[in-house]
Amino acid sequence: MKKQFIALVAACALACPLALVGCSGNSDAPASDSTDDTPAAEQSGDFDAYETYWGQWRGSVDTTGTTAYGTASGSEPMLDLNLEQDGSCTVEPLKSHADLPTDSGTWDGTETEITLHLDSAGDVTMTMSDSVTGQADATAFGIEGFDTIHFEFFG
Repeated sequence: MKKQFIALVAACALACPLALVGCSGNSDAPASDSTDDTPAAEQSGDFDAYETYWGQWRGSVDTTGTTAYGTASGSEPMLDLNLEQDGSCTVEPLKSHADLPTDSGTWDGTETEITLHLDSAGDVTMTMSDSVTGQADATAFGIEGFDTIHFEFFG
């Protein structure tokens, strides 16, 4: 019985190094057989803000009020921000907030923010949470009584 156990241990001792030969860390060997379908712009680290962010964004403020049932909260849509692929932009208040100023200008962006260069309001920075949501200073858009305006990609 002892001889069989010693033979088994010896066989395992010989087999382990042989199994590890494939793990020698040879950097010339391919890491996997799968192909990388990531677009070239993403592989090189290039970020195209105009391609990522262009379109219509809806700006809303968070609201809180009191009802017969207690405190209620929600959001109030205020304006549309239209970012064009050519780098131009417009700010258009919704009909229910026609008292807000209309503005236009240009824009540029990075992965973390969009900067609006507006004719009337000047430079306004929108901090991006991801590619479809962001937030900015509400007073920069003429909205009084609110600190932050939240933007969501609308189409």
